[in-house]
Amino acid sequence: MYEIFYQEKTKRTHLKNRTLRMKKIFFLLLATLFITSASFAEEVKFTAAGPRVVEVGEQFRLVYTVNEKAKDIQLPSLSGFRVLMGPSTSRNSSSQYINGKWSSSTTYTYTYVLLAEKEGKFTVNPAKIKVKGYEFNSNSVSIEVVKANEKPQKNQGNQAVQASANKITQANLFVKVDVDRKSVYMGEHVVATIKVYTRLNIAGFGDSKFPSFNGFLSQEIPTPGQISLQRENVNGTIYNTGVIRKLILFPQHTGKITIDPFELECIIRQRRSSGNRGFFDDFFDNYQDIRVPRKSKPVTIRVKEFPASKPASFDGAVGSFRMSANVDKDSLKANEAITLKVKISGNGNLKLINPPEFDFPADFEVYDPKTNQDLKSTAKGMTGSTTFEYLIIPRHAGDYEIPPVDFSFFDPKAGIYRTRSTPKFNIKVGKGSGDASSAVISSFSKEDVKFIGKDIRFIKTNEFTPRLKGQVFFGTTNFYLAYLIPFLVFILAFVFNRKRIKENADLTRVKNKRANRVAMKRLKAASASLKAQKKEEFYDEILKALWGYTSDKLNLPLADLNKENITDILQGKNVEEELIQDFLNILDTCEFARYAPSSGSSEMDELYKKTMETITKLEKSI
Repeated sequence: MYEIFYQEKTKRTHLKNRTLRMKKIFFLLLATLFITSASFAEEVKFTAAGPRVVEVGEQFRLVYTVNEKAKDIQLPSLSGFRVLMGPSTSRNSSSQYINGKWSSSTTYTYTYVLLAEKEGKFTVNPAKIKVKGYEFNSNSVSIEVVKANEKPQKNQGNQAVQASANKITQANLFVKVDVDRKSVYMGEHVVATIKVYTRLNIAGFGDSKFPSFNGFLSQEIPTPGQISLQRENVNGTIYNTGVIRKLILFPQHTGKITIDPFELECIIRQRRSSGNRGFFDDFFDNYQDIRVPRKSKPVTIRVKEFPASKPASFDGAVGSFRMSANVDKDSLKANEAITLKVKISGNGNLKLINPPEFDFPADFEVYDPKTNQDLKSTAKGMTGSTTFEYLIIPRHAGDYEIPPVDFSFFDPKAGIYRTRSTPKFNIKVGKGSGDASSAVISSFSKEDVKFIGKDIRFIKTNEFTPRLKGQVFFGTTNFYLAYLIPFLVFILAFVFNRKRIKENADLTRVKNKRANRVAMKRLKAASASLKAQKKEEFYDEILKALWGYTSDKLNLPLADLNKENITDILQGKNVEEELIQDFLNILDTCEFARYAPSSGSSEMDELYKKTMETITKLEKSI
């Protein structure tokens, strides 16, 4: 009976285990199928492309591309358009050899020819296609249809039509400096786009002259090296437009600032007229290249002053920012280092933000903050973060507090000032090596001394009678001086330390004293950029050295300094006119150098020496 029961129990156990194994296999296969499907879906790319703007009655192509062999493409409803032809299919294969590995790809293209039937802005919804049994959707395409230009009368003939289309006029070819806004607050960014507009056949470009952007600090927005023309609707007329350069501009002063015209030489390719054509030209196309200079109109930006009631902690920061602060440790020993990091991130003039000024305890030795910037210039402005790292060394034991510091900025969208604050940091410092307060005097008993060889023995304690020999030191002049001199040194050190603490509390005096040292530090960074042939970083450091030195030396906020008022300020300090002119010449050289042809190292080295000489003279003059 027991054996039968045991056999039945064994069968049930085996059946249960087999059921569990089958379930595990089923879920494993299901997960594998799901992962494979998701991976396959990510690899398949099905995209749609078409022109951004067309005229009524114009034929154009709507192109769908997929990177896997597919079938059953389904177009959406094409309201406002009529399908004239399609789909026309094609296949394109390519291979490339990178880092010792071959890779190949194949794309399949489906092309439709459409006719625009009426004006308006239309959205072509996603199309559908099947790849290996799975259905995929493309992206949507927005197309604007504008009114067609009036055609010449029939009796004018085809030659008149062709001549009108190819005629070089200001309406058919022009350049322009587009700005996203013409009224901004001081420090608020402006995106300037330099573009060419054409209805002619452009073969290339010749000489160009870019605006100097006087009154602005400029930052380049990365654009493709090769100019690609895109169709654009300009007041009902379709142009092929190309972006030459795109920049972010930060105004340096209030009032009206004018952006100088942009000049560009365009090379237009045209077919020669029939009067100049030879016998063989009837069989071959005969073209000529014409160089046409174009000049944009100046653009004026109105820069508004900041609203009243500025916070005391406002230092010219404009945008939308977040601030965080932390210390790497809050408990340490004396003479050990601690790092305080302050990170300001967001969108705005991050490159011009100054380090927050903390009120550190007097027993803390603090070094100049190290600045790390991770910035990106886009059409939406300058985004990223600026991090300031303070290296702090407490010199004595105790419990200390680093008070919060405020960072205020102006939000141009809301038109108000906003303030962010760091937390309060409590630092506990214990006794450490080298700390004067941690000195310990240890006494030793007789039992602590061991016999070590023959040269060290216990001091004899038997009675003896001392005998006077030579002069007695007690009561002499040197005896009293030995007590008086250390006391006087202590008094002088105490007075000097009190004076040092009082001077450090005067932020104006501290800034004035450190102005030359900070400027020399930035010039050292400029020298490193000069050796590395980093042109833009070199000129940026030169500008920072000049403006930073002037701001610290004159105790003026950096936001209140610009090229228009610096002359009056320096004249008020009795600075010589020649020295003021040298200062302005260096500023002009740095601003023009960004868009001038690449400068040689000798010119940059000469500018570096000139800047150091100018700062040295200003230090003696102010």
